[in-house]
Amino acid sequence: MLIQSSLWQDFSRLSRQLKAGKIMPDDYHRLVSDYSCRCCQLATMLERQNSSLLHEWCLRYALFTLAEGAVNPQHTAMQRQVCMDMLYMPLIALTRLYRRQPQGQAELAALHAKLKYCFACL
Repeated sequence: MLIQSSLWQDFSRLSRQLKAGKIMPDDYHRLVSDYSCRCCQLATMLERQNSSLLHEWCLRYALFTLAEGAVNPQHTAMQRQVCMDMLYMPLIALTRLYRRQPQGQAELAALHAKLKYCFACL
């Protein structure tokens, strides 16, 4: 249980830091990298525990947190690009998840539509 608790705490802490945006530009790459890594670790743990809803939630939350960072006008171009570069991790995991589900194609289409909407403001 300690591992679960620390993974959740790290994921939550890194998410808050990322959303707050009060990180020095030089530290931003490390923050996004740590956040993406923690998301993958947490998602893997949740998948192994057959917590399908939490697994999906974790990946979607990370995907849209990174997407928000990629379109945030208050971020530098480098910060936005770092977020954009890391979007693939939760996106690939969600794509795999949805392809295994009966209604997965519809879920995947809805996910792509939400992402398209998110990036429409660019």
